Amino acid sequence: MDHRIRVPVSRRRRRLGAAALVALAVTAGALATPAVAAPPTGVTAGTAATTTAPYPQGAELWSLGRTGFLTWPAEASYPARWTRLSDGAVTDFPTGHTVFGSRDSDVVIDEAGDTVALRDMAAGTELFKVDLTHYGTDSRVAGAVRSTLFVTSSNGAGGESLRLLTPAAGGLPASRSVGGLPTDATRLWAVGVAGDSALITYRTGSGSVWALLDLTTGTVTSHHAAPDLQDAAVSATYVAWTEQPSGGSATVVALNRATGAVQRIPLAAQDRVALGLVGNWITYGQVDGLLAYEPSPLLALTARDLNTGTTRKLLDHVVSDVNGPDGTNAVHGGTVAQGQGLYRIAPGTGGVPVATLLAPSGEPTKVDLLGHSIPATIDLSRNRTFDLKWRLSRINVEMTLTLRNTRTGDTKVEHVLPLAEQASDFTYAHYVWAGDVGWPGSPDRSTGAPTGPYTWRIDARPLNGIGPTMTESGSFTVVRSKPQPHDFDGDGSPDLLMRDTTGRLLLADTFRSRDAGSGYEVLQEQHFKVVGQGYGIYDKIEATGNLGGSGVGDFVARDKAGVLWLYKGRGDDTFSARMRIGGGWGVYTRLTGGSDLTGDGRADLVAVDTAGALWMYPGTGRDTAPFAARKRIGTGWGVYDQLTAVGNLAGGPAGDLVARDRAGVLWLYLGKGDGTFSARTRIGGGWGGLGRLVGIGDADRDGRPDLYAEGSLFRGTGDWAAPLRPREETSPVHFWTTAVTYNHFA
Repeated sequence: MDHRIRVPVSRRRRRLGAAALVALAVTAGALATPAVAAPPTGVTAGTAATTTAPYPQGAELWSLGRTGFLTWPAEASYPARWTRLSDGAVTDFPTGHTVFGSRDSDVVIDEAGDTVALRDMAAGTELFKVDLTHYGTDSRVAGAVRSTLFVTSSNGAGGESLRLLTPAAGGLPASRSVGGLPTDATRLWAVGVAGDSALITYRTGSGSVWALLDLTTGTVTSHHAAPDLQDAAVSATYVAWTEQPSGGSATVVALNRATGAVQRIPLAAQDRVALGLVGNWITYGQVDGLLAYEPSPLLALTARDLNTGTTRKLLDHVVSDVNGPDGTNAVHGGTVAQGQGLYRIAPGTGGVPVATLLAPSGEPTKVDLLGHSIPATIDLSRNRTFDLKWRLSRINVEMTLTLRNTRTGDTKVEHVLPLAEQASDFTYAHYVWAGDVGWPGSPDRSTGAPTGPYTWRIDARPLNGIGPTMTESGSFTVVRSKPQPHDFDGDGSPDLLMRDTTGRLLLADTFRSRDAGSGYEVLQEQHFKVVGQGYGIYDKIEATGNLGGSGVGDFVARDKAGVLWLYKGRGDDTFSARMRIGGGWGVYTRLTGGSDLTGDGRADLVAVDTAGALWMYPGTGRDTAPFAARKRIGTGWGVYDQLTAVGNLAGGPAGDLVARDRAGVLWLYLGKGDGTFSARTRIGGGWGGLGRLVGIGDADRDGRPDLYAEGSLFRGTGDWAAPLRPREETSPVHFWTTAVTYNHFA
């Protein structure tokens, strides 16, 4: 039964003179019935392509007859459409026509301007055609039952009169006036029919009313006030309706036509309720429950025996419903087992209603994965974040996402609520991945995702409880085409090398993410691990970027005899056995590496000797001889107590250096790209108390290198005039709270 009391859109009628044409006769007799449904004049018929009638996806159901059904598109992508049940043949009505379905028949109302045609879609005939202005310039269609058209016009007393038009010989319809209506009745509409009784609704000054109209006599036989009337239905034994005040819960009311007894069934639903009658059974369900956010028994289409109170579930959800022929209902809805489409609700054994799928739409009722946009390869050096998207059949789900590196076992588990976290996109479920995984043993802390093969898995639990949890999976590969010079474990984030007073070398992972305590994005100095013993023999350890051609970060160490050694990174937080670079390095008071000073794409090393001269060792990219012959590129550098290579910090053509003097002033030396520097620029004072400065690389993943000090991060701006942002504290770090003392950072 039609759960929305549909009233056609009112329009300004064209006024005609006294000699106007009264009625338009049909232009031909019975239309031929070809292999597809015969179109009315100006109607386009499609070609039958299937033996099962498809229900148009997203379409609105308007009527069901014995041989077909009428739908309207949810959007104006195609006109009103009649679909034949036997073979799926489609009849499209012209754009601009207003088309309604008659109740309990294959008849449709085809309205174009002031002209209305009543068409029998089963027979392919036009029953009659009229110009409505003959019955009054303000006349309008008020629905139809079987082959009877309801037309209203002003009664001159502030209300509407009702006229019944039926086919007659000669093509002109017979017309009867309906008696028994109050004079102030307005907004009349034919809702349904059972036997000779048509159910109509209207409004008076006192509110909403439903009434039964005897089609034989053309007289209204009973009226019943129905406050806040929303929907109404009729069967041979009952009239049922819903009363639902604005913003309030619905109540289903049923009146026994024989005894006058009334039952009231309160429902907790505040959304609109679909309503139908099948004999002594009433059916109801919350409209659009498939999109609900919470479970409720009202989301299902439920049948209730009005004699015994017995209930049974017919469908898992309802989109809309209308009355069907021969005491049945038609429902656009779905079940988890059969999916969505057009279902007929008809009496089964003992009169108990059963649901039969007539026309599937191909859309699932359960949550289903329709596609995704996750590429086979994700380059995390080019993307600070990556939008992972899954196209679900609906996104009112709670989704658990699991990303797992199948090589390392590193895993990221995230809970996603698409409806709560997405403001506009209701097609895809999104997760904006920060290129991170959980730290082993502490999954609540993030670290960079190692390169290699990954699997993704989503477990989407429907919030409304309709259908099971959907589980789907896939795979992708993470690569980094531009390694970080300070990344020793291959996760794309810079690391810190630390040596404690016992000679152990430790690697501390860093990752900039949102801090749970502050709510701000900060550099998290993560867990650390021991990567070597016996490093107390060295008086200097310096991270140098990629010196040995392996594509990942390396470091050099100078022993107390002045011999310099190369430790090549493997990209998995381990290092190859040391390789001797050469002796005589004891003459230098400062060493720093990692900046490309010559613009050739290779990291270089600079050193300050005891006389204050600055020397550059150009990188070769070969581990057996990582440096070319040294070049003196400056003097007077003995005034600095720290010298740090920071990469291209300030937007110049090559790598830069920062130097701190003994007064705590920090200076920038902007690289020219030929191994020389522009005149120094003062960055600022007060740097004396910050301890060791480290050119950590791109810690915030914005494409620019940053400067690290113990417990602090200074993000690069790319602007030589102000190359560093204000100091940001890093998150509390595990290694500062241990009893071990660290005597070196790189």
